[in-house]
Amino acid sequence: MVKRLEKEYNPALQFDAFTAGIEDGGLRSSSSIAILACYIIARSNEKLTAKNVVDALVEGKIANYFEISSAISKMIKTNNLVENEDGHLSITEKCAFNVEMLENDLPITIREKAVELAAKTARLELYKKENKATVEKDGNRYKVTLHVSDKDCDFMVLSLYFPSEAQAQVVKEKFQTHPGEVYENLINSIFANE
Repeated sequence: MVKRLEKEYNPALQFDAFTAGIEDGGLRSSSSIAILACYIIARSNEKLTAKNVVDALVEGKIANYFEISSAISKMIKTNNLVENEDGHLSITEKCAFNVEMLENDLPITIREKAVELAAKTARLELYKKENKATVEKDGNRYKVTLHVSDKDCDFMVLSLYFPSEAQAQVVKEKFQTHPGEVYENLINSIFANE
């Protein structure tokens, strides 16, 4: 009976990944993590960097930081992924074939959550690049300057003052998460009919 089990053993399905920082249901196989990384890049509507994929899977507690980083690095070295000069990743035909063949081996909830989180981290990174926010000490208060931009042009600059650095940092982070909403709400408030 033991010999029979040995013959059915599939080394690709072993739990060989570090599990620190992942929740129940997260990925525990290095090969599954690599497949998921390719899947995310293949299915995302956003341009993704390795950092976006790593941040998404760590934030979602789907896989360990070191495992994801290692998987992406190996996928680049084995020509499954290509990293362009901007750091954005794309899949090769080899990777696309692997995703087609193996995507159903990954739970659908993990796949959907991972793609959604990767898109969110990519958008947040883009918002932070395009919409600057700074915190400066100004006497006994803190000045937060928010820039809503479109490429190289600011179309709104707003300065706010707060009594503590902690409050100023919260406003900065909230703004960088949803700069469009801040702009839209301000414009709607200005032009609202009474």
